[in-house]
Amino acid sequence: MKKLLIFAIPILLSNLLQQLYYAADIVVVGNFARDSKIALAAVGSSGAVSAFLLDILFGLSVGVSVVCANRFGAGNLQSLRRAMETGLLLALAGGILISAVGVVFARPLLALLGSPETVIDEAALYMKIIFLGQPAVMVYNFGAGILRSLGDTRRPMVVLSVTGAVNVVLNLVFVMLFHWDAAGVALATVIANYLSALAVLILFRDLEEDLKPNFRRPRIYREELFAILRVGIPGGINGMMYNFSSVLLSSSVNSLGDVVIAANSAASGIDALIYQFVGAFTYAAISFAGQNYGAGNQKRIDELLLKGLVLVNGILLVVNAVLLPFSDFWLRFFTSDAQVIREGSVRVMVMCGGQLIFSFSEMASACLRGMGKTAAPTLISVFCICILRLLWILFLFPLSPNYWFLMLCYPVSWAFAGVGQIICYLWYRLREKRASLREHERILA
Repeated sequence: MKKLLIFAIPILLSNLLQQLYYAADIVVVGNFARDSKIALAAVGSSGAVSAFLLDILFGLSVGVSVVCANRFGAGNLQSLRRAMETGLLLALAGGILISAVGVVFARPLLALLGSPETVIDEAALYMKIIFLGQPAVMVYNFGAGILRSLGDTRRPMVVLSVTGAVNVVLNLVFVMLFHWDAAGVALATVIANYLSALAVLILFRDLEEDLKPNFRRPRIYREELFAILRVGIPGGINGMMYNFSSVLLSSSVNSLGDVVIAANSAASGIDALIYQFVGAFTYAAISFAGQNYGAGNQKRIDELLLKGLVLVNGILLVVNAVLLPFSDFWLRFFTSDAQVIREGSVRVMVMCGGQLIFSFSEMASACLRGMGKTAAPTLISVFCICILRLLWILFLFPLSPNYWFLMLCYPVSWAFAGVGQIICYLWYRLREKRASLREHERILA
């Protein structure tokens, strides 16, 4: 438990700093833009669309981390170096592709989701600029994931500390001095992202000689590529299902008007920060499970799941005790509009309290991914998250078309997913134990 906590804390701080890029955008436009309500709605309405398009690549970054952790645990340094090179090239190529798609289809996608005419132009401009920085986002996330899989969680955190400060300063300069509003905070984020990518690549120079990727003549290795895709594609689909349901929910949020859109944007900045406590232990669990699975020490993965749930839920209880009674106070950091704060407190109460339920699904799924078992967790997410939320939107939300009832679909779907992922983990572990027992009996015979 001590090792897990020590390993997870730098990841938590890194994730919080990365999330603060987005939160800083919301805070600055919510307080200093010329028309704060429209700028806030513009930033928020593009978030779900951007996340949906990026999730397949974030899934591949998890695939790279798992493969590197497995190779590191097994002591296969040559394959580890090849996986690094393959992963970094995938990050660059995928980032360029997603950047092009996002820039071309930003406005049509927002229009498809019913983004209001008062918001859509500024939201599309914000989204296009953000997508220009996606090659850098991918390189940083893949690179940081590789370093974390080797046990280095501190230096990626330091990189984000510095570039996060740059992002905040540029946000203020571009909005308060140049009055660029949503476009200004997007440009600040892109500049900070490229600085992060450059810095994390420099960190690879300090690795042992046998582990350093060949940046002069990098190449994609077929065996490592297929291993990454086997883990990463289902993981990416899993993330896409989560955000596809969020995209569908965004269309329902858009139907409730500018105030609710702005409130959803402001509150999402808070619950996204709270999610990082779950996300840190999830990422730590992937690395721990990956290394132990590679070393053939699967019993420690059982211990990891149990103690990880104890740790993350203990921390969430403390955080929610500080956050939930004072949700209006925290929302005032994002906006001073009383209507927006009132509506935003609805999302804060439901989403932040619901993270206690969400942690069971995420931790069990993380242990399965670290073991290379990704297909079944993905199917569970599709049915328990995406399809259930779609049914909620189509059949239940019209019966009570208000923001509170719409948000309830999150904890309900998380509960179903949590039960499914825990059962899936227990089934896989039972199968592994039986296979190990049969192999032991064969050797004795």
